[in-house]
Amino acid sequence: MSKAIRQVVLLATVAALAACTRSVGPGGATSAPTTALGATSPAEATMNAIRSAFLTQTAQAHGATPLVAATPTFVSLATLPVTQAATSAATSAATVVGPSPTVRPLSTATFPPIVTATPGIPTSYTLKQDEFPYCIARRFNVDPEELLSLNGLSSTSLYFEDLVLRIPQTGVKFPGARALIAHPATYVVKSGDSIYSIACTYGDVDPNAIILANSLTSPYTLTPGATIRVP
Repeated sequence: MSKAIRQVVLLATVAALAACTRSVGPGGATSAPTTALGATSPAEATMNAIRSAFLTQTAQAHGATPLVAATPTFVSLATLPVTQAATSAATSAATVVGPSPTVRPLSTATFPPIVTATPGIPTSYTLKQDEFPYCIARRFNVDPEELLSLNGLSSTSLYFEDLVLRIPQTGVKFPGARALIAHPATYVVKSGDSIYSIACTYGDVDPNAIILANSLTSPYTLTPGATIRVP
């Protein structure tokens, strides 16, 4: 080893020993040596000096320009920017899929049949309770004898509910007055009355017209003592 290198090593050793000297604090406690952030420690300084001397001697031996070892630069961590990943945005953007809604079929409501007055002269008619052929002949303004003959009936025949009568279409009118009691009028319901018996009592009244005039609903039950309108 050359004399110059030995001198450098000696100086580096002395510097390292000097740097290892610990200060004595209050109470005789020895504090550990501290190195400021960004400063070169004594050991690192020693190694840097040895490397520099060795490189210089090597370069001189080869006739080259001595290289100077670069001193490392330390950057304080406090000066570095901190990037925070925005994970909350990605979380809030997630779509939560819930259970599929249950589709219930709409219930079908049952409405009472809409009643209208009988238009014109029907081709047939089904007898209701308390009705008879002469009442039907007055209502539709047809000849009662023609009505009986068309259906194979006579004045002595028995008539019953749900009997289907064929209505004459010849245009022969009812002989005489069709109304038995003047109307429009009011009527006090008696026990056993029905809209069909009341219609026949008045002669030519359509029971459907009584239903409409009094806003009755099926089965069109009448209360004795109640007053109804007869159109």
